[in-house]
This record gives sequence, structure tokens and C-alpha cells, in this order.
Amino acid sequence: MKSACFVLVAVIYLVPAGAIWPGLFDRLSQRVDTLAERIGADIDSSLKQTINPVVEQLSNKAHNVRESLGIWNRPFSPLSSGHPNPVIPPNPNLANQNEGSNPFDLGLSPLFQSFFDSTPQREWWKGPNICIEREEIDESKRSNSTILTSTQRPTTTEADGIVVDDELVPENSPKDDELKTRRKRQFSAHVRMSSCSDEGISYVCETKVRSNGIRKIYKTRYNCCYGTIREAGEFGCHAVELRSLQETVFALGGRSFLSLMAEAEVDPKFLNQNHTYFVPVDRSSPAPSDVANDVNTQNDMQETDVKQDDGVRLRRQAATIMRMDVEPSDMTEVRTVVRGHMVRGIYLTSNFRDEQLLETENSQAKIRINMYNAPARIYTANCVRLVSTNNYAHQGVIHMLDGVMKPATKTIAQLLESEPHFSSFRKLLREQDSALFSQPGQLTVFAPTDDAFAKLNPELRERLMKGQGCVHSVVEHHVLPNVICSTVIQGRARSTSLLGSSLLLERDLEGKLYVNGKLVITRDVVASNGVLHVIDGVLIPENARSFSQLLSSHNLTELARLVEAAGMAPMLDSLTNATLFAPNNYAIRSIPDEVKQSWMTNPEKLKQVLLYHLIQPGVRQAGLANNQMIETGLKGQSVRMNFYQSIPFFNASPLRASVQCGAVLRWEQDACNGNVHIIDRVMIPPENTITQWLANNRSFSIMTTLLKDTRLNEILNAEGTYTVLAPPDVAFYQMPEEVLSEITKDARKAANILKQHILPEHMCCSGFRGDWFTSNRRRTIDGSWVSLQRHLDGSLTAGDSHILACDQLALNGVIHVVDQVIMPKVNSLPFLSGTRRLGLPGMELILNHGK
Repeated sequence: MKSACFVLVAVIYLVPAGAIWPGLFDRLSQRVDTLAERIGADIDSSLKQTINPVVEQLSNKAHNVRESLGIWNRPFSPLSSGHPNPVIPPNPNLANQNEGSNPFDLGLSPLFQSFFDSTPQREWWKGPNICIEREEIDESKRSNSTILTSTQRPTTTEADGIVVDDELVPENSPKDDELKTRRKRQFSAHVRMSSCSDEGISYVCETKVRSNGIRKIYKTRYNCCYGTIREAGEFGCHAVELRSLQETVFALGGRSFLSLMAEAEVDPKFLNQNHTYFVPVDRSSPAPSDVANDVNTQNDMQETDVKQDDGVRLRRQAATIMRMDVEPSDMTEVRTVVRGHMVRGIYLTSNFRDEQLLETENSQAKIRINMYNAPARIYTANCVRLVSTNNYAHQGVIHMLDGVMKPATKTIAQLLESEPHFSSFRKLLREQDSALFSQPGQLTVFAPTDDAFAKLNPELRERLMKGQGCVHSVVEHHVLPNVICSTVIQGRARSTSLLGSSLLLERDLEGKLYVNGKLVITRDVVASNGVLHVIDGVLIPENARSFSQLLSSHNLTELARLVEAAGMAPMLDSLTNATLFAPNNYAIRSIPDEVKQSWMTNPEKLKQVLLYHLIQPGVRQAGLANNQMIETGLKGQSVRMNFYQSIPFFNASPLRASVQCGAVLRWEQDACNGNVHIIDRVMIPPENTITQWLANNRSFSIMTTLLKDTRLNEILNAEGTYTVLAPPDVAFYQMPEEVLSEITKDARKAANILKQHILPEHMCCSGFRGDWFTSNRRRTIDGSWVSLQRHLDGSLTAGDSHILACDQLALNGVIHVVDQVIMPKVNSLPFLSGTRRLGLPGMELILNHGK
């Protein structure tokens, strides 16, 4: 017990004194009393006598600090009202509820305060004036039950070994019998996942139930009841003073809208019912968002008359928005606009859902609600920003807007069809695109005008108009899968198009909006299935380029020149779902001039070489495996993929890949009709087996003869996969004469030596590696080991010999030329024989054994 009390007192020295003296004596007394209750008679009375003087001293100090700091009269900031001067009477009970309730709540950081304050937070949603909405969603049917409202607090019961919340299960619901049946089951499978979130003005709990094929979601939302609000830290909600609609709108700055309602002679029966009103605020001059809802090609930043009366401005905007050829004095259409700002029923911001569509009193128009975190929560209605929310009146609730909304009566497809300056863009649309723009959804479309298409390169424009040049990719690059309103773009933001490409939206210092550098000349044209922005340029995505265009843009100019010489550019650009292994410029320049000259004089041979680099259908890195053979465009020829791993901490590239021993430098450069993998060598189709390749090269006459004598040539002439470390004749002449003479006469000894040079696998030079902890040892066909190493200076070794020439490809394997004959090891431990060089950048260790 002494140790427990010591902890309580020791806390004083861990917290700044000014932050903990007030109220600390109360806390210590309560802790001691609690411990006493728990321990009962076990607590020693002498211990209490020891603690009481300390508590009294703390009491005196706390009183002095409380008087000096005056920290108990802090005002609370409102949560629910967005108006700069909300008309909210003070709650007389609020100060009494909070005073002294948490002596540690002194504006400290949440982490610091929660560490030293173990007082449970008050669950405000269990206080007074709380209304509860319940919703049951059957995921198998996607149907919702009736929303129930209650002010009672929830209780819990036990059923089937789990807790079932009563607030999540409405009484007498259709699932009541089903629940009773499940309660009788003792061993039924039942999964229940619950989560709750406190949003300040509402508290939402969601429970997912999975039981014997039943998939349901129960949602419970705790809100302040109508006509009540809550302030920070308040337990429950308190009532506000309600006034008439006209008084509230007038106080909030919507006088022009009131005048427009009076002139439009709105039916009084509408005004006597509960509505949610979206009211434009008064301004001395029109904002860009007032005219942005009109589909036109004029710059949205051009000058307008700023001296007109607010009422006249609203009437003119209403006429412009409805695109009517009538005088502003004709109130028929204006009445329609006014009703388009009225929604039957009460919708607070806590009831809003992103992409929600609200039915207005104008039966043909809807209001689309969007919610953004940028980083503070922003609400928009038909892309017009809400500047003040949740303002109560006798006839409903009022949200103040930053401008007049355009009714969403047409789909995006209808908007594009109704305007002649989108004729070029409409030509690009396929049947699927038109259907997408016509069906319900939430899209953002950046629509280029005919003038924007006129700025394109004539050749590219012609291909697009003919349906070529990856038209579908170009269209998808102009479409976002969600609604993005211009009002939320401050500075720079990125979004992903339907194509999967990135679009950069940015606003400059003058307020102009750009998307990937193209000016948005008309913003926020709201449709029933999204929003449309008009731009002055066509957005061409990176992966919408043809193969020939991609080669030029990625500095593969040498390959592009060969493609043109072979006359293959039209064929490549017409392919679909193809992959091109593209040698870089250095690889092509490394080809001897006489070979390249022969290609130029024989286009058919050059075409065969290029087809050997073409794969159809296309392949991606994720779908490839080691030693995989891939059929090429050259009939009867395949290329081999290899992947070589190394320790990632000691190598810049932990996984190296090669195709026909050409290292893959860069993966998957997407084109509209496929992708391009950049490699470091030109792949030449092999024509000979390993034995034939050696026989055709005079420098390997001794090895060729020995292979015949030992009959190993039969192995290297058959189908299979082999790697041969081939010493030329000069390497054999470096051997002692008696050894060379012996192996030329004794086939058995010759076979023992030659088997040290043959590996039963395909090992390119890109597979050689050098790590501190690995020797990259590979088995030969006789079961012995040979170490294949890559050193810091770039040199390669196989055992004690150096590699002179890499990757001489044959039909059944690969040949590496070495500078000396590899002799069988005498030491039974392979890692202790021969020379081994290990190192990291800046340091290398050479081990020499067995000589």
C-alpha cells in the first residue's frame, strides 16, 4: 500500500506545477478513498494519518493557484454553426456542468492531458435533447428499414454468447422471429463487428452482423434534436431561440433571396411546411461561381458589372442559369429557381452524405451534396460552397450558400449534346462512353472545346478523329470517377482519372483554375450525374501514345530509326495488347557497323530482328517467372526470362531480370496499345547449338576436339539448358605441357576437366553477384561447385578464371569465354579453395587458398 501512495504523490514532480495544482488535492483524496474502499480493513490507519497532512497542504496551494490563474471561466467555441455570428443564447447550466469536472483540462496537448488524466470522458450523446436514428441495411437485398427516432438511452442484452445492442435491433421488426431462432442455437456461427465515431455534432455507431448467410448492417446515429445545439464539452444539447424564416434569413444575410421569394410569389403552403433552405448570401459584386454554372466558352474570369443591385443580380443570374430567353421581370422561371433551393424535410450537415442527391420542390431539379476534407470539412451543394450551416427557424433549417445554384436537370451526355462547341469531343465517344455519361453516377468531365482540338498537332488530330491513336484512353483521361468542384481547389491537388493516370489541378494567384496546364474556361456545370468543366486544351495522357511516339519521347531514337528503316511503324502502332523489348541507344550503337549496314540493305532481315523483340499478347513484370520461355513475333522463336536475386541490404538492385541475357533496365513504359520494357542489348535470334557455336569458332578448336573425344558434345548438342565456361585455345596452351598432353590422350581425365566448365542451368552474366555473405556458388554437371562472382571494379570471375566475353547465346544455352582452364579442386571444402573476392563499395577482401 505504501508503494501505491508513493505513486500518487510522485505524480506532482512529473507535471508542470501550474498545470496540476488546481483540483489535484480532490483527485488524491478520491484516489485514497477508493483504495480504502477496495482494501477495506486492510488499510492501515497510520497510513491515512501520514497522507492527510500532505493532502491539506495541496488543498491550500491549489486554492492560491486557482485564485491567481483564474482558469475556471473559459468560454467554449460553438461546434454546430458555421455563421460568423451565430444567434445562440448561452446555456446557463453549461458553466456549472463543466466547472471543476476535470481539473486537468487546462489546454494541454491531448497526449499530455490523457496521460495524466484518467477521468472518463463524459458521453455527451447520453445527455438531454438527444435524438436517435436507427437504420437496418440488409446487404443481401440492399434494402433499408424504417428509420426510428428515440430519446431513450441504449441498453444491452446477452444472446448466443455475444452482446446484442437494443438500439441496433428495432422491436417488432421483421427479423425478430429470426433473432429468436438464432438465440436458440447454441453453436451457430456468428460474427459481429462494431465501430463508433464522434463527429462533434453527431455520434455514429455501425455494427456488421454475419450469421449463417445473413449479412446486415445496423446503424445508430445520435444527434441533437431539432432546435437544439451543443457546445464543446457540453453533456447533451440545449435549446436555441427559434425565429421565423424571414427573420432568420434576414439576420444571416439573405435579404436578396427574401425579395426574390416575395416577387416569385411562392405558395404559402410550401413556406408553412418544414424545409431545408439553401440560401445565397448577399454580396456587393458577383463572384465567379455565380456565372460558372453556365455552359459557355467564355473565360470565367472576365469583367462583369459590379454595381448592380443584389436583387437584380439574382434575377439575372436566375435567368442566365435557366438559359431562358425572357426578361428578368418574368417570374415563372425565377420561381422555378427559388423552388430549386428548397428541399422538403430537415437535412442537417450530420445527415449529409457525400454524393447525396436531394429532391427539391422543383420536381425536375436535384441538389447534389459533396463533402471534402481540405483539410477542414467543406460542404458544397451543386458545387456552390456552404458558408454557414445548420441555422434553425420555425419553418426548417437554413444553409447559406456562396452563390446561386444551377438546377441539375440534365445528364452529362445531354449537356455535351446540347452545345455545338463540343462536336469534336463527341466524335471521340464510343457507345460505352455515351452510356457512361447518360447513366446515374458521380463523374467529373473535363470537356475540351472544338477550338482546343484545333490546337492539336494536325497528324494527331486526324488520327483521333478517325478513331485511332488510343481514342478510348484519351477520353478516359478526361474523366474522374468522383465529383470535384472548383471551389475546393486551393493551391494544388491531384486526382486519378478513369484511365488510372494522374491529373494535377491548380489555382494560380489570380484565381484561374488549370488542369494539367490547360485553362478551365467554364467551371462547375452541374449535371444530374456529375459535373462538367470546360477546358481550352486536349489532355493527352502519357500512356495514350503509340509505340512510335513512345520511342521518340523516351530517347530510344536508334530503335525508332531501325523501325522506320524496316517499314514497321504503321504495323506497330496498329497492334493491341503487345509488348516491345526495346534496346536502348547504347546497345544499338554497340552493334558492329557492318552488321547494321547489312540490316539496312536487307530490310527483311532487319524486320526479323525487330519481330524477335515483339511479344503478343503483352506481358508484365508481375506475370513473369524465372526461366520462362515467351513466344515472340518471329515464328518459331522464343526468348528466355531470368530473374536473379541477391541480398537487398548489400545490393542496389535486390532482383535483377534479363531477357535473352539482356538486362531489363526499365519496366513497363505504357503505350496505348501495349507496353515497352527497355533492355541493354539487341537480341539476335540464335541459329546454332552450343557445340555448333564452338565448332564454328576457330579459337575453340581444342575444346571442340576434347568434347568429341569425351562424347560430351552429344549433351551440348541436344535440347536442354546449359551454361558453358569456354576457354579458348590460348588458355589450353597456358597449361603445363605434360597436363595438356595427358588430357589429349586420356578421355577420362579430359572429361573430368571439361565437366568443371558445364553448368546444367541458364546463367547470364547479369546473374553473377558479389556479396559479403554469399559466394554465388553453382553446381557443375559432375556435382562440384564453381563460384560466379561480380567484383567492385565490374570484372567477373568463374572460380579462378576471369570472364573475357559474356552471353554468347545458343539455341540450348549460353557461352561465357574464360581466360584459363578450370581445374578440379583438391580441397574437399569448396569455399576454402581458389580465390574469393568479397567487398562493399570502397572496400574489398581477397581470400586466396588452395594454391
